[in-house]
Amino acid sequence: MAGTEYTIQGGRTDADRLARQAEVMGSATTAFLVECGARPGAACLDVGCGTGQVTVDLARLAGPGGRVVGVDIDPGELVIARKAAADARTAVTFARADAAEVLEPAAFDLAFARLVLSHLADPVAVLRAMVTEVRPGGVVAVEDIYTPSLHADPPAPALDRLIEVYSATVRAHGGDPAIGPRLPALLASVGLDDVHERTVVNRMTTTREKLFLAELVDNMRAATVAAGVATPDEVDALRAAVAAAAERPDTVFLQARMHQVRGTRPG
Repeated sequence: MAGTEYTIQGGRTDADRLARQAEVMGSATTAFLVECGARPGAACLDVGCGTGQVTVDLARLAGPGGRVVGVDIDPGELVIARKAAADARTAVTFARADAAEVLEPAAFDLAFARLVLSHLADPVAVLRAMVTEVRPGGVVAVEDIYTPSLHADPPAPALDRLIEVYSATVRAHGGDPAIGPRLPALLASVGLDDVHERTVVNRMTTTREKLFLAELVDNMRAATVAAGVATPDEVDALRAAVAAAAERPDTVFLQARMHQVRGTRPG
C-alpha cells in the first residue's frame, strides 16, 4: 500500500502493537489459512505482511517443501519480519513493494491480506493484483474489519470514542474502516468464483491483549492530529481512558468483527 494511505506508524514504532494483535487474532487467522489451502508444499503470498507474524505462520504451515513470500512497503517493518523469520527458522522471502504491484504472475496457490484493504482508497486494485498472482484454481483470501462493532463487556465508553477517532482518521486517508461486509462483493467484482464469508470476534481478556488498543491510539496520533480529527490533548485523554479500561480485570474487550472472505481464481 502507499505509505500516505496507511494511518498507523510502522517499523519498530508499531512492532509491539502488531505482536499483541497477532496474539489476539492468531488462532482464528491460522484456522482460516488452513481452510484456504495453506498446507505442506503450498506456495503462499502474504500481502502487506508488516512485521511478519502471519508470514511466519504461513511458512510453518507450508513446511520445507513450500514457498512463502511476504511483501510490504515499509522497510522498517521488513527488517523486523526478516529477523522474525530467521528466529523461527523458517524459509521466507520478503520483498519491498506496493500491495497493488504484481510480484509474480500465477506463482502462488494462496494470496492473503489481513487488515490491509480497509486502509486503502482503491482496495480493488490490490485484489486485482492478488488474483493475477495466484494460479488458476488458486485462492485469494482477506481478513478485514467492521470497526463499529468494537465493544467491551461491561461497556467501556472509551471504546466508543476510539471507534469515532479511528474511523474518522482512516476515512480522512481514503480508507473504509467498516469494509468487512463489503468484502464478498469486492472479491466477486474482480472475477473470483466460489466466494465464501464467515465472521469471527476475537476476545481480549488479559491486560496485555487489551493494551494493543491503547498502543493503536499512540501509533495513530500523528495521522489523527494531522487529519484534524482530534487535538493532541484529546488523543492523550483517549489513550489514557483506553488504557484504564484495559487494566480493569473485570472488563473483556471484543475486537471489532473480522470478516474472513475467500474466493477462487477461475481455472
